[in-house]
Amino acid sequence: MNKKILHVVPTLKKDGAETQLLILLKELNKTELDLHLITFDYFSEGKSIKKDLDELGINITEFKKNILSTFFHLYKRLKKENYDTVHSHLPKSDILVGIVNIFIKFNHVVSVHAQYGTREKEPRLKYFFLFPIWRLFINRSGTVIAISEKVKSWLVSTGVLNNIEVILYGIEPKDGYHNFQNTNEIGMAARFLPWKGWENLIAVASRINESGFSFNLHLAGSDDIGYKKELITIIQHKGLEEHVIFHDEFQKIFDFFDLLDVFVFLSESEGFGLVLLEAMSYGVPIVCSDIAPINEFVDSKTGILVDRDDIGGIAEKITSLLSDKKEQITMKENQIYKVTKNLNAKIMATKVKELYYSP
Repeated sequence: MNKKILHVVPTLKKDGAETQLLILLKELNKTELDLHLITFDYFSEGKSIKKDLDELGINITEFKKNILSTFFHLYKRLKKENYDTVHSHLPKSDILVGIVNIFIKFNHVVSVHAQYGTREKEPRLKYFFLFPIWRLFINRSGTVIAISEKVKSWLVSTGVLNNIEVILYGIEPKDGYHNFQNTNEIGMAARFLPWKGWENLIAVASRINESGFSFNLHLAGSDDIGYKKELITIIQHKGLEEHVIFHDEFQKIFDFFDLLDVFVFLSESEGFGLVLLEAMSYGVPIVCSDIAPINEFVDSKTGILVDRDDIGGIAEKITSLLSDKKEQITMKENQIYKVTKNLNAKIMATKVKELYYSP
């Protein structure tokens, strides 16, 4: 029996949650499911997944109005179309779909993509008022998908009593794999936000520079809050201008990986850490924070897990990895094998589809 599924997401801006939604929809689109999507903002400026969704033939509706009008649009749409499941992503969508579900009964599936409101410089006051409302509708939904065990533990600790299924992100198989530059190219790609670990990485680069080791450091990402200016000042203060290369946000992250020998990611908090999974799928050696949920899918064979505040230790591990071609190749082979067997998009999509057909 074919199922009619509506995904609801606030924006199509190409961040982690939206990128993973695109990967999921690509796989689900290969099945008998009838897929639709509502968004409140196409996000026409900057990176967006809209073009990719159009190529898949996904039925997309944009409704960019005030919150009350948006509610009534969703209500009319869900009453008319009779969807079997409505799958919401991110708090704004979860709440709006949850309110409509009071008046119209349908299977509401919620994907929780992070520990909302817990990171440095996030709007804590907003989440202080928003979270109790969000939790109310999360507990009324049919199923909650947590993208990691860490997110599940956080949900339980904050009073979410609903059925929680952990479904790790998956990645699509690649046609080709990473070729090493062999010129000691280090890189990190993420949004320029304080909790991503940029200052720690610059401190590591300074320590490597002091040791006399030759290298280049590539930094790429979107600068949502103007934080990049602070980083440039720190780089200048440490005398690293000749070693650091800033790049604009890459449309294809694998183009960035092709510049590198080692990818470093020193974030203090992640809902999942999709960019690391992308690096693993491509066979790029990684050095990353030993934090949950990263250590749920990165192990000692597929990367080097580090204490993100151990600047000297991280510098030594990076230079050691860059100097050991055999270890780089072995790590690459282990990464590709693990992603192919355990973390591919088909596995993720199959688990999500099973929830759509659950009673």
